[in-house]
Amino acid sequence: MLKTTISGLVARKLRLFATALAVLLGVAFMAGTFVLTDTIAKTFHDLFGSVYVHTDAVVRGRAALESSQFEAQRPRVDATLVRTVAGVPGVRAAEGNVFDYAQLVNEQGKAVGKAESAYGLNWNRVGGLNPFTLVAGRAPQADDEIVINRAGADQGNFAVGDSATVLVHAGPQRLRIVGIVKFGTADSIASGNGVLFTQAAAQHLMAEPGKFDDISVVADQGVSQEQLRDRLAVALPGADVVTGKAMVAENDRTVKKQVKGLNEALLAFALIALFVGSFIIYNTFSILVAQRGREMALLRAIGASRRQVLGSVLLEAVVVGLIAALLGVAAGVGVAVGLRALLSRFGIEIPAGGIVLAPRTVVVSLLTGVLVSAASAVLPARKAAKAPPIAAMRDLDHNSSGWSRRRVVIGAAVTAAGVTAVSLGLLLDPKRKLLVALGAATIFVGVAVLGPVIARPVSRLLGAPLPALKGMPGTLARENAVRNPKRTSATAAALMIGVSLVAFITIFGASTKKSLTADIDKTFTSDFLIDTGSFAALSPELAKRLARLPEVEAASGVRANMAEFDGATSDLVAVDPASYGRIIDLGITEGRLEDLDTDGIAVLDTV
Repeated sequence: MLKTTISGLVARKLRLFATALAVLLGVAFMAGTFVLTDTIAKTFHDLFGSVYVHTDAVVRGRAALESSQFEAQRPRVDATLVRTVAGVPGVRAAEGNVFDYAQLVNEQGKAVGKAESAYGLNWNRVGGLNPFTLVAGRAPQADDEIVINRAGADQGNFAVGDSATVLVHAGPQRLRIVGIVKFGTADSIASGNGVLFTQAAAQHLMAEPGKFDDISVVADQGVSQEQLRDRLAVALPGADVVTGKAMVAENDRTVKKQVKGLNEALLAFALIALFVGSFIIYNTFSILVAQRGREMALLRAIGASRRQVLGSVLLEAVVVGLIAALLGVAAGVGVAVGLRALLSRFGIEIPAGGIVLAPRTVVVSLLTGVLVSAASAVLPARKAAKAPPIAAMRDLDHNSSGWSRRRVVIGAAVTAAGVTAVSLGLLLDPKRKLLVALGAATIFVGVAVLGPVIARPVSRLLGAPLPALKGMPGTLARENAVRNPKRTSATAAALMIGVSLVAFITIFGASTKKSLTADIDKTFTSDFLIDTGSFAALSPELAKRLARLPEVEAASGVRANMAEFDGATSDLVAVDPASYGRIIDLGITEGRLEDLDTDGIAVLDTV
């Protein structure tokens, strides 16, 4: 029986290979997603590992708030702590760090790189604590000197000796470039463009004199990171002290959090492709079983059991799935490379590093391809196993009507369950995306089960004009579709999903655009919005200066941050009560915005 199955596979290799392509696409997306995210995680892990390779501990302020969406907000520490840290037994060196917004501007007045990833920091004088490597020029020595990373130099067409404008909290600064650096082995930190100042200039321009964002510490020979951390924690009870290894792990978690959305989106594409592929495989094996009905009956007549026939068809499906999965893994590596290049085109630079193909990726991809193929072929295999031996001696009378009370009941029940799930997900809790997705998939299955029941009347109705329009070819087309509704519905099932997905994406995009536009048109009644394009702030004086202009009727500054409310982190917005209501329609249902004072808050009516 095994030899017969292998011979059948060889005889139908082209058709089965074409069937494998349906699963290959889904497996390729799945494998590509894992390869890409694993590569990003490994690349940044190695990068931050090289940055903190000589950092044994970091002293920083305790987080005031923790948020699942943003990094913990921490107060700056006093510069005097550096001297205290240096005096702790086991400390070989310590240096303070400043990290904040600094936007490099080219000679045409355009920002170099993205504003949200523009950063500035001080040049570390302790060699082991400096993650930057000079590739041209020297370190900054005067307060009007800066060093930039190589990515910024290339994008802004800067060279050592040029002067450049840098936007910082203290205002635009005209500074001289004295060096160009790399961050570890990369030209930049992700897609960010860094500007490095002297310590005094960094504190004055970006932070505040006498303050650091954190302090990096190097341990003496023979002192472990954990020992150093414990000693520092005792000497600095009000500070948060972590090891260098903990900083690497923290950065790893941040990277995983940032790629989570991309990972989920790509996996969704993979699951959709596999779902469509399962219909194609089911359709293919249904046709194969129908064409080989006499062959199956003959096998039964010469002694093959139902279990052997069933196993033969399932083995073919497993081989198809295995081939698809193997090719999918190989294609997944190419998908990962392509996605990496696509991210680069959108300005999301990933430092250079080798592609990571983890054993988990291979195992999950192979299992997925095999299981999807085998599961899709179960029903056709059961049908093949039921072929009676006597059928080999006569013309087979296929039951192609597709109608049965059992099919109607099961199909209607499955479709109703899917509609219920989608309705509950949309009406009761809009955030239950998983419930909506499962409901939609269940509806597809239910409609596919009902397909043979409705295929004949629908085919007869839609095909009615064909004889008049196309003559005999039209008549044959209509009669072929009507004669075997099972085949007609199976062929239409995969196309049904494809059209549904196109409709979903179109409707979702149009609805989202319409919703956002309507909300903005309703609430945002002003003519202009001034924004830095990043987390950097504007001067509070700017709104006042704008309001004094004769052309301006009203101008209002807005600040945003987070606050802890009832044990949870909430968004906090600060406005000017006198002018904000003239610009934004908040839809106030009770009270007056003008009554808002320093000891009051305004909340949503749902709160």
